[in-house]
Amino acid sequence: MATPLIGAQLLQMCNGLVDAVVAGRLGRVELAAGGIGSGIWFMVSLLCIGLMAGLSPKLSELIGNRRRNAVGEVFRQGLWLGVIAGAIGTGVILFLRANLDATSLAPELIPPISDYLLGACWSMPALALVLASRNVCEATNLTRPVLLVQVFGLAINIVVDLCLGLGLFGFPKLGMFGIGLATSAVTVGMAIALLLLLRGPSFQRYNLFASVDYPKWSHIKPMLVLSLPIFFALCFEAGLFAATTYQSGVLGTLPASAHVIAIGATAFCYMLPLGLSFALTARVGRVYGRRQVNAIRLRVFNGVLLTIIMALLTAIVLLLFRHLIPAVYTTDLDVRALAAQLLLIAVLFQISDGLQATLLGMLRGLQDTTVPMIINLFSYWMIAFGIGYWLAHHGGWGVFGLWFGLVIGLSVSAALLGLRLRQQINRIEASV
Repeated sequence: MATPLIGAQLLQMCNGLVDAVVAGRLGRVELAAGGIGSGIWFMVSLLCIGLMAGLSPKLSELIGNRRRNAVGEVFRQGLWLGVIAGAIGTGVILFLRANLDATSLAPELIPPISDYLLGACWSMPALALVLASRNVCEATNLTRPVLLVQVFGLAINIVVDLCLGLGLFGFPKLGMFGIGLATSAVTVGMAIALLLLLRGPSFQRYNLFASVDYPKWSHIKPMLVLSLPIFFALCFEAGLFAATTYQSGVLGTLPASAHVIAIGATAFCYMLPLGLSFALTARVGRVYGRRQVNAIRLRVFNGVLLTIIMALLTAIVLLLFRHLIPAVYTTDLDVRALAAQLLLIAVLFQISDGLQATLLGMLRGLQDTTVPMIINLFSYWMIAFGIGYWLAHHGGWGVFGLWFGLVIGLSVSAALLGLRLRQQINRIEASV
């Protein structure tokens, strides 16, 4: 079940890689602007990702309770929530675009960033619909469509980037605006494809499109109760890595360049436990709906075991290829040497980083999101960032201090989330 989701996550990262390569062909300014613009887009997309995240555990619980008719009704309310979240996301991007002049960005970066955001902002409503449809696939254990549609999206992205970004095949060269339009085209195409697949025979039993419903607060409110803490937890996590990247820039160009390479490599590794966490949310959510404690414990054990195996594999890859990976990014020997050292530190937090992702997924399956949000806030910002900042700027450790802060913070997060999961399982067992 998790394999297609892991593949989809890796392909999603490839979309960003394609955008970066095409922007790099346009010039150094466009490459930098594309990185900043896509970073803005990603931070706003967390609104859609977070608000839609409560749909999967709700649907999984209904399927576990064998309330198939209710699945369609909740899904349609999820679509309404997605439309609202997407509209808000579009408005936020347009607002940020209108106020780029008030930032401290270099003047030459503002026009291409503005062009990219104008093309990409229309992707937000479609992104929310993609996430709603994907949650259905996860909750029903039918995850292959997610991978197939992601392959379709990557193909769209490559074609539109080449045609409108670079102006190949007789199309107008729109530069960063064209790359932004590619982002919108990808999400619109994926949304249409997924919605069509959900009308297929595999999903007919759930009556997903049985009627056209008006928004119902009685259904949307429980989803928001689960989703809002997930949204804030995502912001805490993304904010930590953004702040760490910023602090590496404060330390200098060399540590900043090495940090970007090393953090990019570990992000690819993180896609494995992240994809697994989506599957675990649905699997745990189903047996939670039936209050089958032994089945919950079995899924938790298997989830932890798979996470550790994945983490050991990615740790071995980083260890063996720590010199080769930076060589793909740059020919600067100093940057490559420092990035290789940072990748050694990344080996240390593969297990804790993977566990905190899958433990969060299992807690979401148990519809427990508020306490995990608080745990992440404490672990990421008081522990990881606090220790990392002190070691980097006052302890004389430089960029290594930032990374050891990540090691400690992620380890604390994994330990606390594990204790919380055990507490929740014991609570469910006592109530049965």
